[in-house]
Amino acid sequence: MADLFHGICLAPALTGDSPDALFSSLTRTHDEGTAQRWIDTQSGSFLRVAATSCTVSTYAPHALTFEEAEELLELTGVIVARDFPQLVYDPKAVMGDEALAKGWFIGSFSSPGRWGIYHFAYPDWGDSAGSSLSFKAPPTPD
Repeated sequence: MADLFHGICLAPALTGDSPDALFSSLTRTHDEGTAQRWIDTQSGSFLRVAATSCTVSTYAPHALTFEEAEELLELTGVIVARDFPQLVYDPKAVMGDEALAKGWFIGSFSSPGRWGIYHFAYPDWGDSAGSSLSFKAPPTPD
């Protein structure tokens, strides 16, 4: 999940590299407006890729375990510190006591200029378990 997120969601913003090679191993399922939907049949991960946002998600029965979700959260923090040091941890970006959620952003909540990275996992929810790792790109100057 972390490799897909970094290669498809973050690399274009960081280096301008095209994720086309990674897309070749995925199956495109459908378009949703201007966003494209993909599935990685190997991991069971789903991707939603749009011009200014990108999310990699998992759902039961392919959801992350609690330990995997904790590991991904820690790795996400390392990626943010290394690649997006300008992002600030937002203590309000939580989703209750039963979820592992953490977000790093610039901009106030609900503002058009808000961008950042958000990790959300709910591994102990049985058949409803899942996780998502999302990137909202910074606004581009007009």
